[in-house]
Amino acid sequence: MSTTATQARENSSIKRLALLTWLLVGLFYFYLSWGYIRVTMDDQGFGDYLQYLVNVAGSENRPAKEIRALILVRAEQLSLPVRGEQITILGSARTLNVRVNYQMNIDIPALQSHVYTKEFGHYVQYQPYR
Repeated sequence: MSTTATQARENSSIKRLALLTWLLVGLFYFYLSWGYIRVTMDDQGFGDYLQYLVNVAGSENRPAKEIRALILVRAEQLSLPVRGEQITILGSARTLNVRVNYQMNIDIPALQSHVYTKEFGHYVQYQPYR
């Protein structure tokens, strides 16, 4: 009888270990997915803002220095790692074109290092309102 009781305890321990392993794997993928979704949503909002900014700046003939400053302020608000040299502004007024390229790291909090790097690129042209 003692061997069946010992085997039952071992089977129970193995099941608990398997459950714990699956929970840890699930938690890892949850954090990875959450980081990816958060970064993608922030980038989408940044892209919408860029289109709005280029349309307003093009119609009001704003200088490139001011446009770059407004882009950097918005990127900082969204915690995006955009630097001034990653912003290219060509043309002015109705021929305004803005290009922004940057990379975002997706981190896992427990590991304290980035697991995945996603590259974003935006190319926005002035589009008059119809």
